[in-house]
Amino acid sequence: MDGLYVAGLDAGHLMRKPITLAPDSTVLEARDLMIKYNVSRIVVSRDGRAAGLLTEKDIARFLYKEVPARSLGEITLDEVMTRNPVTVGEDADLKSCAQTMLDRGISSLLVVDAKKKLKGIFTKSDLVDAYVQHYAGAHKVGKFMTEKVWTVSPDEPIHMAMLLMNMHRVSRIVVVRFGRPVGIIASRDLLPVGAVFGTGTVGSYWTARPDIIAKKRQEWFIPSGIKTAFVASDVMTRDPLVARVNDDLADAAYAMVRNRISGLPVVGRKNRLVGIVTKTDVIRALAA
Repeated sequence: MDGLYVAGLDAGHLMRKPITLAPDSTVLEARDLMIKYNVSRIVVSRDGRAAGLLTEKDIARFLYKEVPARSLGEITLDEVMTRNPVTVGEDADLKSCAQTMLDRGISSLLVVDAKKKLKGIFTKSDLVDAYVQHYAGAHKVGKFMTEKVWTVSPDEPIHMAMLLMNMHRVSRIVVVRFGRPVGIIASRDLLPVGAVFGTGTVGSYWTARPDIIAKKRQEWFIPSGIKTAFVASDVMTRDPLVARVNDDLADAAYAMVRNRISGLPVVGRKNRLVGIVTKTDVIRALAA
């Protein structure tokens, strides 16, 4: 059932009104709007056109890299935003939108009209929600799941999960006991731990000084002090929702949307871990 197309369902129907700020607005203003409207990105607009896109990750990346002496109210969006955001027309179909996200490694698209005026925005989560509503019965989880899963045991030091995420550029690690998933660790679960250890997000640092970064990198491999007291079970989400190989992918996608999570361990016989299915895998199914 690959190559499905839902007539009339395009970027124009999927988009919603973006929250916008001007390039000379401050990071503090953007932060306040993100909190107020519970969003993770702001469109930076100039004369009705998209000049850039600001995400939570952009703010974190800037602060971790620069460690500026200025307050958030003194840093403008023009300094922090991602320039030349990827755009699509209002009539772009879901398949092409999904493929664009995969090709560019992004999680949102801006929608513009024929004159390049900003009309709206939609995210990877919106595409997954559209999949749930319109593609039930189209695919099985097993066809699009990722079979390679990075795992740790519940009693392994937390630095091992951090190291695996950093080395393999993944955002979640499954915690297994006797081959069965008993927990899951997402990158956001490690943020408080990273703050204790003097790191920002995985692979990022609170300083730009080479000597300090070198020391922090060494600490990935040589834990000391309080770091040895943290184990995977301290930070994992216990008893994670799981999917099965023959489940409808739309059901797995619905579980992600409903529970605001980005991935589910996939289990086979005797509930043993056989893979993981994520929102990106759902996007791959849309693009197929």
